[in-house]
Amino acid sequence: MHRVLLSSDIHLCHVDWYGVPTEERMSRWVRDIRAEYARAPFDALFLLGDYSLDHWAWKIKGSYLERGVANVARFAREYLGELKDLGVEIRMIAGNHEQYGDEKFRELTGFDRHGSCLIGNHLFIFTDTFRGELDPTYHHDGVYTGIELDFVRSEMAKHPDARVILCAHWFDPARESEEARALVSQERIVCLFAGHNHRSHIGDFDGKPLFFTGHYSYGAPEGTWPISARWGYRELLLDGTCLTSRYITPANEVLWEGERITCEAGTQDELVMNL
Repeated sequence: MHRVLLSSDIHLCHVDWYGVPTEERMSRWVRDIRAEYARAPFDALFLLGDYSLDHWAWKIKGSYLERGVANVARFAREYLGELKDLGVEIRMIAGNHEQYGDEKFRELTGFDRHGSCLIGNHLFIFTDTFRGELDPTYHHDGVYTGIELDFVRSEMAKHPDARVILCAHWFDPARESEEARALVSQERIVCLFAGHNHRSHIGDFDGKPLFFTGHYSYGAPEGTWPISARWGYRELLLDGTCLTSRYITPANEVLWEGERITCEAGTQDELVMNL
C-alpha cells in the first residue's frame, strides 16, 4: 500500500483569512501535515502550486513585482523545510501566482516547474499548464497554456509499464486541444489531480476522475460556514488493484462572519476506483 498527500493553494502572503494570522495559519498547515504522517505515514507530499501571491493582478498587486518579495522562497525554505525530516518524497510545482521562469523558480525553491515521480507502479507526471508569459514585467494572474504534451509523452516513455497519474495546478478540459484530450483518454492514465479553484470535489476530464485538492487559505465567500471553506488536503491510497482518494479536513478553529467556528476533523469527497 502506498499513501500520498496532495496540497495546494496555501498562499503565504499579506492576507489573513478566517481570523487567523498568516503566520499562525502556515504553522497550522505544517502541524497538520506532520500529524497526518504520525497518524499514518505517507510516501510522498506533492504540492500543486499557489504558495504565495507573488504575482497578482489585483488590489495591492503581487509582492514580487511590487515590492521584490518572493514569498514562494520563504515558503520553501521555512515551512516546507520543517517537513524535510519526515524523509518522504516532496515535490513542489508552480501555480498561476508563481509566474517565475524555469531558472528563477528553481533558484527560489529548489524545484522545477514540472517533473515526475514514480511511486510503486504509478508514475506521477507534474505538467506545467501555466507556461505563458513567464518572468512578467507586468501584474497578471498567469496564462493557461494547457498540458505539456511532449513532456508528458517523454516521461511516459521512460516507464512504459507504469500507470500514470497527471498532476497540475489546473486542468481546463474545455481549453485543451484534441491532441491533449486523446492523450488523457489513454488507458494508462487513470486519473488527474489539480488545485487552483480552492474547492475539494471530484470533477471529470473526459471520463477520467479529476480530483481537486482544496486549499489552506480561503474557499467559498458567502453564506453560512460552507464545506468548501474548510482547510485541508487530499489523500491518495494505492494498493495495486484499487485507488482511493478523499479530502481530509483537520480540526481547526476559525472566525466566520464574526462567529467563532470549531471545525472537527473529518473527510469528504471520497472515491474508490478499481484499477
